[in-house]
Amino acid sequence: MPTLYAVIMAGGRGERFWPLSTNRLPKPFIPLLGSDSLLQNTVSRIQPLVPYEQIMISIGAEHYEAAREQLPRIPRENFLVEPFGRDTSACLGFCALHLEQRDKDALMLALPADHYVADEVEYLKTIRMGLYNLEGSNGVVFGITPTRPETGYGYILAEKPKDGGRAWPVISFIEKPEIDTAVRYLAAGNYYWNSGMFLWKNHTLLELFEKFMPDTCAALNRLRPLIGDETAGEEIRNIFSMLPRISIDFGIMEKTDNLRLIPADFGWDDIGSWAALGRALTPDAHGNIIQGQASVLESENCVIYSQSDKIAAFGVSDLIIVQAGGKILVTTRDKAADLKKLVTAMKES
Repeated sequence: MPTLYAVIMAGGRGERFWPLSTNRLPKPFIPLLGSDSLLQNTVSRIQPLVPYEQIMISIGAEHYEAAREQLPRIPRENFLVEPFGRDTSACLGFCALHLEQRDKDALMLALPADHYVADEVEYLKTIRMGLYNLEGSNGVVFGITPTRPETGYGYILAEKPKDGGRAWPVISFIEKPEIDTAVRYLAAGNYYWNSGMFLWKNHTLLELFEKFMPDTCAALNRLRPLIGDETAGEEIRNIFSMLPRISIDFGIMEKTDNLRLIPADFGWDDIGSWAALGRALTPDAHGNIIQGQASVLESENCVIYSQSDKIAAFGVSDLIIVQAGGKILVTTRDKAADLKKLVTAMKES
């Protein structure tokens, strides 16, 4: 089998985790779920299958030092610095060029850096199932079996194989639904959450860029001879700045046929907001999630995170209370997903 490389995308800003997550140190680099960062957890999780030498980290230039410090066992050349954030299509196209230069027959496993996985044994088993079913397809997607009528995730509709196999032919990608539609998807049994985890032959991904994103492909062709040239930084930045800001889902995956979905049941969450910690961490008897120093009395269903100082909560419910970086956030759990509005408003003022 060709060599498998893991490309971990760690370029997100994580504004929904303000004030802990900032432009200087965004969500993938912070210890939301314990002593290690989400990025460190992602590397540790895949490392039994992919050795450090074959794990590549895609980051912005401003986070290079933090990534190197957190991941000392990853070779220096495996940190791929994006000149600008241009969403996942530009990120993965740029990584594909680096991978092509290293190994023309490589397999690429694309992984977001900021997800939660409960069962790491089942996670690796699912990835291996994807490898087993990759041949003869344009790629494998890993679909999370839904556990609730979630309206914050995209879905993938797949066809149950008649032979009872684990790989389901993909019918379509679907945008985030309304609640009534999400309830119907949950009951149907063949709709899966889009995890953002993908597996391809690297050369197949580059061919899909040529077919479905010709302008991006043209820019990648201009970048190809510059990869590895330490004197070409300014030229790379100029070309990269013109890449469209579009996700790999919109740009390629929604248009591609002959994709296979591997149903995944390893306890997954994309940790998209403070409220999501309630699905990844164990609450106390009153439904409170507490990280750091806190005294909580007659309160329920709160998420409390203290970076350094002690927080006291008395007689409150359904709140998010966060102390980090000399700042304090207080909001309700149902507003946590819209925290970008607050961050944007503060920047404007």
